Amino acid sequence: TLSFSAQAQYPQRIVSLSPHTTELVFAVGAGDRLIGVSAYSDYPEQAKTLPVIASSQQINIETILALEPDLIIYWQQGNSAADIKQLQQFGIPVYPSKTGGLADVATQIEKLGQVLGTQATADLVSEEYRQALAKLRHDYKNNPKQDLFYQVWPTPLMTVASDPWLQEQFQLCGFNNVFSDSPVPYPVINVEQVLVKQPSVIIAGSVNDDELVQWQTWQSIPAVSHGNIFRINPDVSHRFSPRVIQGIDTLCKIALQAQKNVNTKH
Repeated sequence: TLSFSAQAQYPQRIVSLSPHTTELVFAVGAGDRLIGVSAYSDYPEQAKTLPVIASSQQINIETILALEPDLIIYWQQGNSAADIKQLQQFGIPVYPSKTGGLADVATQIEKLGQVLGTQATADLVSEEYRQALAKLRHDYKNNPKQDLFYQVWPTPLMTVASDPWLQEQFQLCGFNNVFSDSPVPYPVINVEQVLVKQPSVIIAGSVNDDELVQWQTWQSIPAVSHGNIFRINPDVSHRFSPRVIQGIDTLCKIALQAQKNVNTKH
């Protein structure tokens, strides 16, 4: 009975309000305790079978209450503060996940492991993640320095500035983000501004080639004339989870390929 009572101190019915928090709960070994997730919680496979109780804009409070969760894990910068406050008024414990830079994933996993009582798994996973990140830093430290335009969204044309999550990925792979000094985190810009910046590489966070077609007409941009237009999977690269390791590896390989393309064109 001892193990049962120890188990009972930890949340057993968890609701996750963002795709990355869903991934983190699975990563620390507590995925079997999830009873509801947000839209786009599509990794790992099992996450797709869970009831969807929230979108990025809206939380279905009645449905959540009916599930009787004993913990709600939410995205501090993404979910609506008013929604979270309302859930708290019903006496449900909430736990904030705060996204940040690459190193913060390991810290978040350790903290979550403590909250959910899966510390042994969480410590192992965070250590593996730290080692994988260190290996990437080592393997790609001699990557060429190249000016990058990163397309977050095609219409309106949107890029990313100093958001540490993507910024640290770019830097690790040797990219200089040409819009990193913009005053807002995700600036809406126009093609002329990109023309002025003359990036040598253009990458879109997209699963769709069509979102890059508009660049082909602008041969005066070095990225276009050298054929250095690429895309990466946003679900892997944008999402605050250990899977970002795959995303960084892809990004750094693109950097090497881009350099090769420049050299063969000259």
